[in-house]
Amino acid sequence: MLRIHRSLGALGATVTGLDLDRPLSAATLQALRRALAEHQVLGIHGQDISHAAHRDLGAGLGPLLRHPAYPTVPGYPDIMVLDNDREQPSKITEWHVDMSFTARPPLGSILVGRILPATGGDTLFASLAAAWDDLPAAMQERLAGLTATHSLAHGFRDSLAEPGGRERLQPALDANPDVVHPLVRRHPDSGRRVLYYSATFMRRINGVSESESTDLLAFLHRHTTQDKYVLRFRWAEQSIAFWDNRAVMHVPVNDYWPQRRRMERVTIEDAGAAA
Repeated sequence: MLRIHRSLGALGATVTGLDLDRPLSAATLQALRRALAEHQVLGIHGQDISHAAHRDLGAGLGPLLRHPAYPTVPGYPDIMVLDNDREQPSKITEWHVDMSFTARPPLGSILVGRILPATGGDTLFASLAAAWDDLPAAMQERLAGLTATHSLAHGFRDSLAEPGGRERLQPALDANPDVVHPLVRRHPDSGRRVLYYSATFMRRINGVSESESTDLLAFLHRHTTQDKYVLRFRWAEQSIAFWDNRAVMHVPVNDYWPQRRRMERVTIEDAGAAA
């Protein structure tokens, strides 16, 4: 039986009572979605989950979304691979909302730790809903009517600068031109308002001067990454993290070099989002 154990702080819960290598009932999947909307990040441990079960778990929660720039598991094109070691260190160093550079960013992601370093390699999650709640009314009013431009090219600028990088990523760039999203969104399930801040992909805030955009982005970064909004997810063998991409941003802690860290992710489309 599914049980939810709430974490202390602004976000996060641990889920027990499930075997994710077996199909879940419709009622259990709905309970997971409700728990996700409430707690924003779910940790599920002790799961010896196959690639097929990983894919099917995500597909049971909604259509799956493929990333345009990352490799996938052979035979499982819906499972993205993040594999880093001495020869291939992680380039993901900034806080971000997954795929905010798309017109319809995903509902959430389910990440499985396949090969974990002996030390380090945690993931940090920050609640953009709690960050909104704590803003003074005057700042909420100032931000509520603004939009921001999100850009794949901006987020992958280091990779584009590498030899052959632009040629490798050009199809993804062609398929994903810059998009504009509101700076403040309302969560469709919880009803909470959230600051839609994604440092990696957010190029600028619109409707203000360049200098004001720079200042606001700096403010948003300082505000949203305060410790009181952040959950540190500590990976262990057979751990899974499921997060709500509509309410949190995240960043890996790249402190494990030169050890290897291989993660596999399915991403769930937000079928209810406006295109």
